[in-house]
Amino acid sequence: MPDISELLAGASPREVTVQVCLAGDAGAELEAAEAELGQLREWQPTSLAETNPAFALQERVEAARQRVRETAVEFKFRALGHRAYSNLLAAHPAPKDSKEPYDASTFLPAVLAACCVEPSLTPAQVDRLLDVVNDGTARTLFATALAVNEEPSPIPFS
Repeated sequence: MPDISELLAGASPREVTVQVCLAGDAGAELEAAEAELGQLREWQPTSLAETNPAFALQERVEAARQRVRETAVEFKFRALGHRAYSNLLAAHPAPKDSKEPYDASTFLPAVLAACCVEPSLTPAQVDRLLDVVNDGTARTLFATALAVNEEPSPIPFS
């Protein structure tokens, strides 16, 4: 059995990475093009001279997908460690009669700023980010920040 000192020397905090698209217009363009393409699935030519409009639309979809890929940002989160995370929770107590273990309005932005390591975010930058992204993107970022601190590291089955 290895010595615990050796094990601790190789230990590191859990990390989780998530990608989000910060260009809402690029996402909307992709969704619209994909929806339009979906409507053409039932298209049938009325003459031999007709060209399937899906061919040109597929190029638009691919261009939109590329733009979304280019505007996607990778956010890397690192666990704070049990004590630091507990202290952060304690600094943002839940309002009276809340079922949550924390005050979501203050804790979630604080944990985002505390454990997002790439890109590094200040509390002011988190506020700006939350003013720009929609609720779904914010929830993805919050969920990742919570998961990296609250869920155990996965161990694959062999």
